[in-house]
Amino acid sequence: MRIAAGIRPLALRLLPLLLAGLALVGCTADATFTPAPVADSEDATLAPTPTPTPAPPPAPTPPPAPAPAPSPEPPATAPKVIAAAVTGHTDGDTARFRLENGVEERVRFIGVDTPETHGGVEPYGRESSAYTARALPIGARVWLETDIEPRDRYGRMLAYIWLEQPSAATDAEIRAKMLNARLLLDGFAQLSTFPPNVRYVDRFTRYQVEAREAGRGLWSVGGEAPAAPSGTGVRGDPPGGTTVYITRTGERYHTGECRHLARSKIPVTLDEAKARGFTPCQTCQPPQ
Repeated sequence: MRIAAGIRPLALRLLPLLLAGLALVGCTADATFTPAPVADSEDATLAPTPTPTPAPPPAPTPPPAPAPAPSPEPPATAPKVIAAAVTGHTDGDTARFRLENGVEERVRFIGVDTPETHGGVEPYGRESSAYTARALPIGARVWLETDIEPRDRYGRMLAYIWLEQPSAATDAEIRAKMLNARLLLDGFAQLSTFPPNVRYVDRFTRYQVEAREAGRGLWSVGGEAPAAPSGTGVRGDPPGGTTVYITRTGERYHTGECRHLARSKIPVTLDEAKARGFTPCQTCQPPQ
């Protein structure tokens, strides 16, 4: 009993300490295990959500630049021409003219070659000569246009023959007014090109194709010769007598069938051949 009586006062003394310890433990537990505050669900719903900044739209692709318009062709200007008057004819592609300064020139038409005119050597020779004579009546006023090379090796003036003064070197003007072109278009000449005088060679080539496809003139089979573009009256054979032929390098004149004409064959009148000092070929025996 004494032991129990001794324990009770001890317990009473220890009780305050025990209660203080329990209080301390309770406070520590509260500090350690206090849960973090949880946001109210309503507050979470109402919290503003940051709006993402949209990426800028890609810049539109510029439309392709339009192709540059083709440069228009410069307007055709009037050719430089020399006024002249017709004084005579040699054949379908050669004639004589008196220039404004009074000088008389024998002119070979550029870019064309007409059939031969005498002895029936080539078909349409006489018709070609008559066509040119009708187009160029004696005394008629014409306009001569030269090219790069003004003369051939025989001293003849080289020219395009305009029957009317040209206002522009257009296709329509050339077809209507230039004798060289008319000879090709109507089938009285073939294209004959000698550089550097090739100013109208592309057009002349087309004109010959047109005549051949249409069967005009020398391209026809038994067809009637077309009418000349202008002029009055039909002259007979060109003045100067018989036609003979020379070569580019020889010193003799020949008949149309001579074998020495294989490489070149240039028609001239017999009078002209003699005046230039050409002598008759001993092989073909041309007229003298």
